[in-house]
Amino acid sequence: MHMNNHPQATVGIKCVSTNSVCKEEKSAFWADIVCQHLIQVDCKSIADQAQFHGSIQLRKIAHVDVSQVESCAQHVARTAPLIAQADEEYFLLNIQRQGSSFVRQDGREAKLVSGDMALYSSARRYELTFDAAFSQTVLIFPAEMMRAISPAIDALTATTLDSHNPTTKLLTLMADSYFQTSFETLSTHTITHAANALAEIFAANVAEFSTKADTTKPNLELFHITRIKQYVFKNLNNPELSIQNVSQALQISPAHIHRLFKVKEQTFSAWIWTRRLLACKLALQDPAKSHLTISQIVYNCGFNNSSHFSRAFRTKFGTTAREWRAKMIMSAQALKTADK
Repeated sequence: MHMNNHPQATVGIKCVSTNSVCKEEKSAFWADIVCQHLIQVDCKSIADQAQFHGSIQLRKIAHVDVSQVESCAQHVARTAPLIAQADEEYFLLNIQRQGSSFVRQDGREAKLVSGDMALYSSARRYELTFDAAFSQTVLIFPAEMMRAISPAIDALTATTLDSHNPTTKLLTLMADSYFQTSFETLSTHTITHAANALAEIFAANVAEFSTKADTTKPNLELFHITRIKQYVFKNLNNPELSIQNVSQALQISPAHIHRLFKVKEQTFSAWIWTRRLLACKLALQDPAKSHLTISQIVYNCGFNNSSHFSRAFRTKFGTTAREWRAKMIMSAQALKTADK
């Protein structure tokens, strides 16, 4: 479970480390704080136990988490059982600051040296390897938000985004400034815009490197799935969106679309339905959309039956849309008050 289950607002920088723990417990304690404050993984130290150390400094800026991580050599794995326990999907972006590392996902491997970055999804297995002491900046974004503004993002997992590219440098500078800036005096609305700006720069990186991606590599299925998702996200507000629309627009047979999504253990129609529910959930907690009624948000996300939506939302998230919106507003206000 990821720390984004906390209410959305900005808080001060939180620091956790192994400094106060006896040497026999340091690596186990480190694994616990990684799971608690970043994401649930199997984390195994490959450094000398007596010499092990690790620290995380983190802050939340609306729906985006920014962390500075320093630690010793280790191997990190996101496994199928941990994925099955998760309620939400996130995209993580590692920016290498010192040392080197490897990111493996979707049959690809990215090697990172100082200044490089790579992204990966929490919804699929991945491995991170650090052969020596390292430091990284880690950004964590809601996956649905990123796919909405950057539908091709899945094609770039475990791909090295090298430090020589101007967009990579810009994102690094923005991440540093966001970590250092005091957001506590700003309104929740302003903070949300700041988080969205960071997500847009992330999307700009994806767009820049997507043009260089080799789509002729063996994973043709991933390429087609990315095209399908891109079309769906652009047309999610169309209540008539169907497999036939996608088939005609992309020249992919309905049978092939069904086969691609069968691998994901979800029908194509069910996948669209879930995307719409998650889009509504994000919109309902967005202060920038507080002027919209729930019905307007529902229709903007492609639902044409509010009663059907209400039942589906409650089944999916265990609460009504109205209750969810009120809870997010109250939580943001409470945290905002606490920061003053």
